[in-house]
Amino acid sequence: MEIEQFMKTIQGLSDNTRRAYEQSLYQYESYSKGAELTAAGMQKFLNQYNPSTLHRHKAAFKAYWEWKFTDRVWPFNRRSFLAPRQQVLRYIAPAVTMELVDKAKNKDDRMAVLTLFILGCRISEFRQISVDNITDSGVLVTTKGGNTKLKLLTKDFMVTLRKYAKGKRGKLFPRSYNYYYSVLKELGKQVGHPEVAPHMLRHSRAVDLRRKGMTEAELQQFLGHASPMTTRIYEQVTGGEIADILERVDGKHKSQSLDIDDIKKLFEADPDLREKLKLLLFPESKERKIAKPKRTSA
Repeated sequence: MEIEQFMKTIQGLSDNTRRAYEQSLYQYESYSKGAELTAAGMQKFLNQYNPSTLHRHKAAFKAYWEWKFTDRVWPFNRRSFLAPRQQVLRYIAPAVTMELVDKAKNKDDRMAVLTLFILGCRISEFRQISVDNITDSGVLVTTKGGNTKLKLLTKDFMVTLRKYAKGKRGKLFPRSYNYYYSVLKELGKQVGHPEVAPHMLRHSRAVDLRRKGMTEAELQQFLGHASPMTTRIYEQVTGGEIADILERVDGKHKSQSLDIDDIKKLFEADPDLREKLKLLLFPESKERKIAKPKRTSA
């Protein structure tokens, strides 16, 4: 793909739009292993995403297609893409994130993975962080809407970030989206999670903070969501969490039966366990409504 040449032709677009186009094109290039855009390849790639992300990628592909293939008609219309199935939120446990950090080959990659997770920011926000954005209480990031937002951080991580930034100028993480995407993919394979991608670290941080007790409203503010409905996806019980529940309830006591005291301790340790098990065993109970028979007059 001729991404660099294409990017030179869209200098008149806003910085945010150009960054989004560049990110989408490099992501497709990585997905297709360097192959040029094709109708079949785009269809398969785009059908992985929810509507908002799908349309963002499609806008970038259309602009590139019309620049690259002047003799070809854009192969899609508004009805080309069906609404994708609702997918289970994908995330990894904090311990797995630390494995990714440990496996990184150099301090820059280690700090990149750790910062993406701790800040819970979008990759576009992460790549814009400069030395001057570090304040006494956190980091200033530019959101996808173009607004500046202060990301509050713990004192421990502030010390780590300041130490890393010492002696640096300009952007702290100046490499391309494709570089960080490839690094995470390679690290993910090494720790048994080949599905890892930059945005998954944002999901993972959100799930981590929610489980630690951060309220939905606080999490919405931390992530920079405009709507609480977006934040609500972190309320769902996922396959990974169900596995944790089963391991805690069943795997820990494989060679012995549970007595009443054991069961009480499990529920005391996790106040939400009762509801989680209910959702696991009776997933339809949340939506089930029993219709009362209507009385008929004699």
